[in-house]
Amino acid sequence: MEVSIDDQEAIPMDNSEKSIHHCAEEVGDSNQNEVIASNQQEAEGSHTNRNGIIANQARFISRNPWIHLVVSFIASLAISALGYILAGLPRLDNTGWLSRGTLIADRTTQMHILRNNLENLKQSRNEKYWKTLTETPQDNLLPNARRLVENDSTSKPRNPDRRYLQSWDGCQVYYEPRTVDRNYYLTSMWKVEDGMSALDKAVVKDICRAEENTLYVLNRKNLCQKCGGQCLPPLSIVFYARIHVEDYNFKLSCEDLADRWESKSLNVTSELSKCVDELKEMYSPELIEMPRRCQEAFFFWPTLVDGDFGAGQTSVSYTSSTFLTNGRNTNALYKLVDEYDRAEDSEVVQGAYDTKWNTFADTFAETALNSDTILAAGSALITAIAILVHTRSIWITVIGLFQICLSFPLAYFMYTIAFGLQYFPLLNFIGIYVLFALGADDIFVAMDKWKNGRLDNPNASTEDVAAVTLPDAAGAMLLTTATTAVAFFGTALCQVAALRVFGIFCGLLVVFDYLMCILLVFPALCIYDKWLSRGNNFCCSCHICKKRPRENDVATENNNAASLPHATSEFVNDEARNTATEELIDMEKNSFIRRVMSGFYFYFHKIRWIVFVLSIAAIIVSSIFAARLELPKDSEVRLLNENVEFEKNYNWKQNLLETVLRKSVGSAAMVIFGITPADTGDHNNPLSGSRLVLDETFNPSTQESQTYMLDFCKRFMEQDFASTENGYECPMVAFNEWLGEMTNITDNSTGGSYVYQNYCGSADGLPMPEDDFHLCLSEWANEQGISTVLQRNEIVQVIYFYYRARVRFDRPFNELKNEWNLIEDWMEAERTRAPSGTKNGYQTSIDYWWFDTNDTIQRSAYVSAGIALAFASLVVLISSRSIILVLFSLLTIGYVLTSTTAMLVASGWTLGFLESICFAILIGVSCDFVIHFGHAYAHLPGDVSRHERTQYALVRMGPSILAAAFTTISAALIMVFTVIAFFQQFAKILLFTILQATVGSFFVYTALSDCIGPSNPTYLVYKIFGKCSRCACKIMSKCCKRKADENKAKESGCRSKCCKRKANEEKGDGENMLASD
Repeated sequence: MEVSIDDQEAIPMDNSEKSIHHCAEEVGDSNQNEVIASNQQEAEGSHTNRNGIIANQARFISRNPWIHLVVSFIASLAISALGYILAGLPRLDNTGWLSRGTLIADRTTQMHILRNNLENLKQSRNEKYWKTLTETPQDNLLPNARRLVENDSTSKPRNPDRRYLQSWDGCQVYYEPRTVDRNYYLTSMWKVEDGMSALDKAVVKDICRAEENTLYVLNRKNLCQKCGGQCLPPLSIVFYARIHVEDYNFKLSCEDLADRWESKSLNVTSELSKCVDELKEMYSPELIEMPRRCQEAFFFWPTLVDGDFGAGQTSVSYTSSTFLTNGRNTNALYKLVDEYDRAEDSEVVQGAYDTKWNTFADTFAETALNSDTILAAGSALITAIAILVHTRSIWITVIGLFQICLSFPLAYFMYTIAFGLQYFPLLNFIGIYVLFALGADDIFVAMDKWKNGRLDNPNASTEDVAAVTLPDAAGAMLLTTATTAVAFFGTALCQVAALRVFGIFCGLLVVFDYLMCILLVFPALCIYDKWLSRGNNFCCSCHICKKRPRENDVATENNNAASLPHATSEFVNDEARNTATEELIDMEKNSFIRRVMSGFYFYFHKIRWIVFVLSIAAIIVSSIFAARLELPKDSEVRLLNENVEFEKNYNWKQNLLETVLRKSVGSAAMVIFGITPADTGDHNNPLSGSRLVLDETFNPSTQESQTYMLDFCKRFMEQDFASTENGYECPMVAFNEWLGEMTNITDNSTGGSYVYQNYCGSADGLPMPEDDFHLCLSEWANEQGISTVLQRNEIVQVIYFYYRARVRFDRPFNELKNEWNLIEDWMEAERTRAPSGTKNGYQTSIDYWWFDTNDTIQRSAYVSAGIALAFASLVVLISSRSIILVLFSLLTIGYVLTSTTAMLVASGWTLGFLESICFAILIGVSCDFVIHFGHAYAHLPGDVSRHERTQYALVRMGPSILAAAFTTISAALIMVFTVIAFFQQFAKILLFTILQATVGSFFVYTALSDCIGPSNPTYLVYKIFGKCSRCACKIMSKCCKRKADENKAKESGCRSKCCKRKANEEKGDGENMLASD
């Protein structure tokens, strides 16, 4: 059953509305007369007589729609152009993937400023360097943070192999760690097919052929290190085989090599497995000599076999080839990547190239955006088709596309000029897909609201229809715009710059899409209505290719219409207009989608209780499966899809024995005294660095502090979470031992120290006299070349020491978290016992920075998700004014989120930080459809059957929701084919969310409303409001009586009508009023 808008407004106010009306009068509000007049007008009149600021503005727009449309369009173009002129075109950046402003981030920032300037700071005359570091922001390390992890000499264990000498073609060729472990060398990873081993004859032969072809490409472009005019052979399993078949000059063909290797492979494999087992057992970062068995396995490197290889597993599934390329010109190597041989024609092995530093992956990620952006054109095309099909108007489709397209430059203007954000990450371009996916939703709502307004008021003028539809549509769109924008803006709480500015930019896109819909689409709808009402078309409607035939001459009727007096709010009794309007109304009432919605409800209503039970069961089952979502097994963040060659190279490399050994020994970390954790740079710009911030309270010179610092280092190194390399000592321990050694030496010529004799006051150990401490320690560090003690103007400013942590950045999240908490708890206990001058020491490591990034994003995602959910509930309450509908909405949103999560669990996903931030954003998206249904359900005033309300909501909002779902799903499907991993992840979550949101809206929410929905949704809210108003009136009445008793001559306390009337009313009158409510 449909209820016309005219009929809705003609229905008298129910008791709750009367209560509010009556109490508003009693409270004595300053706008009392206006409220009463408005209520009377709405009760007695129709929508066509609607007044108000927005309704009057709608009439104003409808009088001159062309002026508003052209002015808005030109102004938008001007602002967009101004943004690009002042800020330039977006400069894409793939940095900013680390947290800033957190405790761990601040500590690590200061640590790297210190480490990057040690050579200057350890000099005796260094005041200018201290001044520069403490006053001038330093280049930020964020863009190269991953490089710092991989290239950290203290965290990267030395290759345990030793130097080997080979004579080849008259050249002396050295293969040793420092020559074959360059991070810019071209590296090919090889994955052997199941059932085969890299040590098998067929695999060696195919890898050999691929290496020869790749060497030919490198030699032709002069990109390899050469001997005798030929490229040096790569270090690989083929190289290893040649050595063991004594082909030292590399003259054998690949076929001959494979044949000769076959006879030796069994014995070599046996010896090699024993070597690997021994290496695994005794490996440590300070390992210098290879184990004895590995020395027998001549020319072995841990890059030749995988981590599973050993006595229990003698097959090799992963191996690598390291090409000795010359220089650091990785861009030249990247340009030839398509020419490298990956053994495509092999049936036993496949290859994937990159450098040891994975620079190809970074370059590819930056260039992949071009192809991903081109896919956005496909999203725009599908959106245009969807708008055209839904609106059946080329005119509205064109204006709608302008609305969507102009939102991007306008948001960019606000982003760069108003907000002052210079950093524009690669992630922001996902906003293009978001814009086309969600932007069409406003167009569908605006069009449907206009059609409904015209259907309900067939004889009204364009002005009167605009006065009805603009406030209604603007309000409905504002609800969903607000929830989606808040969900995006909520990610600004995240302290990772890339995700923070991404949320801000996408939030601005949603806001400007809404504004452009008001400024462009509504004037276009006024023009659309006037054209159709006059019988003209001009591509306005796809159903009308030319003027409709008239019983009388159209020109004559138009002239007659033009001769009528101009009245903006009166009907134009023009036969041509009435005929066109009636045809439009008949077309809309008999539209296919409306018949579908009516038919859907007809059958749905028969099985509503079955669907209701299934919906509750689905919520329970989805919640159980959603709870199985696990945290990721490592803290690594990858930007490319796993099917990309460079991502394969990285993933396969994680299986090499070299990587496994490196991960097993942890990484380097520091304990620092004298520097305050801080980041003084712009946290929204990864290129903005920080200053060095010194701890002004640090004073290690007191005897209590000296004793504490000495004992602290010993206690720290005794803990299970810390270890040191052989021969390393904390500076305070080494200094104390040196003082003891110098005690009995007084003659400089026989081994005495000039520093000790002149600066140390004959101290025999720590603690020493406070007056001698700074100068003695500073000069000792300078004499010994120790950089872990830094002085400024002969005052010890910083003391730090290294230790080896047990975990690396790529370890599981919970493992990193537990290790961090363990060390922090121990350090916090130490701070309570430390003297006042040494209380601010802390431990730090870049490995924990990656953990902190994941932890920060997940925590902020939970907070922003809570904000989005709470705001969505508030929006539903405001729009529906029904607590019961809020509960229905929360249940439906809960179903959407849990079912989406269950689908992700079934797909093998984990709760990484990209997934976490997607969930936070998509809460706002998931509640859009529910808000539309709830708003339509509560739109009918008074006491109306829940079944009529449910059918009304389906017929009125169902088409818009289905159209919006189609465009969003289409955009998501296109995003699935992008290259950037986050784009794909976002697309899949968006796809799953919209699918479940559509199911949740049409089945879960509809079942709830059709089975147990309220017939008068606003009754409870009005009831509560009425009670609150009555309580407020009673309080004011008591206040009036008290003031009247104090001073009967004055009436200042009883000026309001409510107070005057309440002071004389009996208590029973109030009870009667409540009963009537």
